Amino acid sequence: MEQRSLLQTPTPEVQAEPEQTLDYWRSDIEQDDFYQPLLKSAAFQRLKGISFLGALDYAFGRKEEQTGSRADHSLNVAALANYVSTRRGYNPELKAHLIIAGLLHDIGHPPLSHSAEPFIKKHIGYGHHHAGEKILKGQHELGRALNQWLAKNTDLSFVISLIDQNALDIDGGDLFNSPINIDTIEGITRSHQVFGRTSKASLSQNRIEIAAASFLPEISNPWEKLDQFWKMKHRVYAGLITSKRGLVADKLSQLYFQHENCGLSEQDIFTSEKQWKKRYVTLFEGLQGINTQKLSIKWMSGAEVGYTARRYYLDESQRGFSRYQCTKIAATTSLPDFSSRNRQLKFAIIK
Repeated sequence: MEQRSLLQTPTPEVQAEPEQTLDYWRSDIEQDDFYQPLLKSAAFQRLKGISFLGALDYAFGRKEEQTGSRADHSLNVAALANYVSTRRGYNPELKAHLIIAGLLHDIGHPPLSHSAEPFIKKHIGYGHHHAGEKILKGQHELGRALNQWLAKNTDLSFVISLIDQNALDIDGGDLFNSPINIDTIEGITRSHQVFGRTSKASLSQNRIEIAAASFLPEISNPWEKLDQFWKMKHRVYAGLITSKRGLVADKLSQLYFQHENCGLSEQDIFTSEKQWKKRYVTLFEGLQGINTQKLSIKWMSGAEVGYTARRYYLDESQRGFSRYQCTKIAATTSLPDFSSRNRQLKFAIIK
């Protein structure tokens, strides 16, 4: 009998129970009045305008329903927290804190997400982790209303410790710091959609199954499911994030601001891609040109790009999470010599 792949659509007659789908646990959050102030806050709403894969979404020509936004990702991470917390029998207060950490773990992501972050860190002095903390602590105007709600309803220091992966496992910290954690489960399965569209129902069920295998002791043989996930993670990194197209997209996002005197400000990182598309028009033209193979930027042709080459593999002699191994090697590659017959983009900022 042929083995079913992790994201293969189930046969029509197989219907998962509602509680075995991610949608059930997400709806539970979205319909709860307690979380409405957070979900409606300006800080969380901004994440609807931050693409999940950043520049790669434009370079690969993905539609929003395939890879979505950071808001959609965060809701699903919170849904996984809801599921695991319930199955573990956590008390309502701890469960709420884990859900809130899931909703807010990406709150500081700038437009284009990770792609432009190396330049942002160098130019502004900090990245999305510190930006997120500024929002959560009300140190930026974007987060002041959210901070007031958090101060009234949560132990904010504990929420931040969960997000920073510093909380104890006994307090649910492993949901965020485990090698196969709820953020990684959602993000990798979302990114894998680039390689082939999977039905929403199948994807919803599979995310729950991976989380159960990773976090619930009653699962007698979790390794087959987790092995498949680890192989998926390698494919996402090798075939997407560090592919030639992915590296070109990330490098363009960084070199654009270095070569064009665009005046990127600290305030820019707290806006959305809608604002960036108006202000940095030709940056997005360039990213879309990668997808249509009409990109021609002389100062990028043949440029050396440094990146971290990751290899995710299984040590089949091991049981437990030591089975899941990763090597990281500093690597360089040369960008393509962009064809001179393609239109040379003239980068110009629109004030």
